[in-house]
Amino acid sequence: MAALAALAAGLLSWVAAGLGPSAPQSALATDFARSAVSGQEGALTVRVHALTNLDAEHYFGASLKRIGVQAVWIEVRNDADTAARYLPILTDPNYFSPQEVAQQLHGWFSSGANARLDALLAHTGMPLAVPPHAHTSGFVFTHPDGGLKFVNVSLLAGQRLSGFHFALPIPGREYAVQRVDFGELYPAGSREDLSFDELRARLQKEPCCVKDEKGAHEGDPLNLVIIGDGIEPIFPFASRGWRLNEPTGAASSLAMAKAFIFSSKYDTAPVSPLYVFGRFQDLALQKARSSVSLRNHLRLWLAPYTVEHQGVWVGQISRDIGIKLTTKSWYFTTHRISPYVDQDRDYLLQDLLLSGMVQKFGFVQGVGVSGEARPRVNLTDDPYFTDGLRLVVQLGTQLRLPSSVEFLPWERPSLMTGTALGGAAH
Repeated sequence: MAALAALAAGLLSWVAAGLGPSAPQSALATDFARSAVSGQEGALTVRVHALTNLDAEHYFGASLKRIGVQAVWIEVRNDADTAARYLPILTDPNYFSPQEVAQQLHGWFSSGANARLDALLAHTGMPLAVPPHAHTSGFVFTHPDGGLKFVNVSLLAGQRLSGFHFALPIPGREYAVQRVDFGELYPAGSREDLSFDELRARLQKEPCCVKDEKGAHEGDPLNLVIIGDGIEPIFPFASRGWRLNEPTGAASSLAMAKAFIFSSKYDTAPVSPLYVFGRFQDLALQKARSSVSLRNHLRLWLAPYTVEHQGVWVGQISRDIGIKLTTKSWYFTTHRISPYVDQDRDYLLQDLLLSGMVQKFGFVQGVGVSGEARPRVNLTDDPYFTDGLRLVVQLGTQLRLPSSVEFLPWERPSLMTGTALGGAAH
């Protein structure tokens, strides 16, 4: 019966797709404007609203969810004497064009409805140029998120690049980070504030590696430090296509198994718990390839200290390159990591520099060298090689070209590690 129900649902979806879009309700745009959140910097004001699946179906007359698209409504008011230019690639590095969305929503037997949808989408995409002393609005078509959507709106006006960041709650899946009460991690006022020189000394003394739940065994190297306030550090990752992870549970485990069986992509797959500061990770992010067994992923823990009143996150990054059997997991499988973890660390530096939100970066000792002759291993016995350095990146809202980012003159990686080919792009 379950199989018949699934078949019937599939047939109904197929038939609905063939019938094409229904009549759009474009007057709903005023509702999006009323519920939008806003931000202002100088002469620029930005408002955004992320459409739910139901919002989009009513407005466009068709299901964007069916084609894996989420629409974000954006309005920009420019009170300056110079034009501003919107950069949608920093909202979603793989955003969809309006024509691409329209084509995917076309029905086979509905030329009139298709034409109406084409006309609507042709005139409602977010314009790239905002004239001086004017305002404009429209949609940018992004990849779907649930629970939280992190939206970057970047505007170039003259020689100045301005960034606006919004965290929008929307119905949908829950992310693991939403279960963390950051206010309860440390008592108010208990975190020591450090200078950058003091931070360097402190980071050199941190443990080399993550541990298991009992703290008895060491695992992957702690090769990453992120500096940033509140949720701001998430936005540079979001602008480069990194995704949050779902918590481990029945639904995500089933989705993981399905992705493994069909060798398909799972952008928000759970990330196994590793331990620092006596707890598993506060935040995890990943960049998946076409298969669930292949991804670049990182874990971050909020440290019990700050630097110049900004939060410090100690972390670990590695690249999953396959699946292997293991007796160290209750489901008898685990990801296999690439042994060249410095390449993954340096890939991340390149990625964050391209986000434009890096203010400073440098390297510190602390991990310890692990060479090919006698490599250390992680908790599932994968060997790893490293020059022993931790990447330290300070993120901020002021957008900068890579050439204007400050380098912290602490340590320098060997020229033989972290080559451009090593940090293979997605």
